[in-house]
Amino acid sequence: MSAATGGPGGLPKGLPDGMPAPRSQFEQTMEGLRVQGRVIHALLLRELQTRFGRGHLGFLWLFLEPLLLASAIGILKSLFSPGGTGAVPTFLFVVVGYAPYFAFRAIINRATTAFQANMTLMYHRQVRLLDIMVARNLLEMSAVTCVLLLVIASTSWLTSFAPHNLPTMMLALLLLFGFANGLALLIAAGAARWEVVDRIVPPMTYISLPFSGALFALHYLPRGWRELLLWNPQVHMHEMLRDGMFGDLIPAYYSTPYLLAWVLGLNLLGLAAVRAVRTRLEF
Repeated sequence: MSAATGGPGGLPKGLPDGMPAPRSQFEQTMEGLRVQGRVIHALLLRELQTRFGRGHLGFLWLFLEPLLLASAIGILKSLFSPGGTGAVPTFLFVVVGYAPYFAFRAIINRATTAFQANMTLMYHRQVRLLDIMVARNLLEMSAVTCVLLLVIASTSWLTSFAPHNLPTMMLALLLLFGFANGLALLIAAGAARWEVVDRIVPPMTYISLPFSGALFALHYLPRGWRELLLWNPQVHMHEMLRDGMFGDLIPAYYSTPYLLAWVLGLNLLGLAAVRAVRTRLEF
């Protein structure tokens, strides 16, 4: 019998009878991912119950709030500027732009109290600060994604106006989630370090709306304004989203590598900031 299988019953040499062979690094990694997946799922359910209670109406409000706000803005814009987007229905143009911005704003605004509101959870060994942020952010993005799918499906059924490229829309939403998640990590870490962050973030999200590209397309702006606004990564995301929805009906201007660089950079900085501020939090 070889040295590698020199123990009784084919067990590796040196292992007592009945002791399982050590798992590979890949198996350990997959087991860790499964554990964290269960943790995030539990945090999602806890966040739903904390914010909306056990009633069905409270849960539905997660979807109704962005739907009602986006629809109200879309109806108002349709009434006061009919035909402002050419062949594209004005209502659909506004909903496709504002609903994702609603999720972005909700993620950023809630980030300021994310750690303080869930401090007791940190006594559990499996729960990490990152899990708390991901669970809260996933909740917002899932709700808005469902709203967009509902609006798009309804519009396609009523008017035969189908999305031009659905994978492009999904990629834009994923990039938007990654961008908001990285920025939320930085804000959560900053709020844990400086109280003033909690006060300045909400008004900043409202101020950023006119410059985000959520309610306008770069194609209708002068070239100088267009080049200036393209420094804002949010504009690229909304342009990509409209490109996936409307295609050539509204020419789009965006750079996927530019967006990926922002998403990767913000998330790396956010993870570093959360790790640095962890020692300042009292568990």
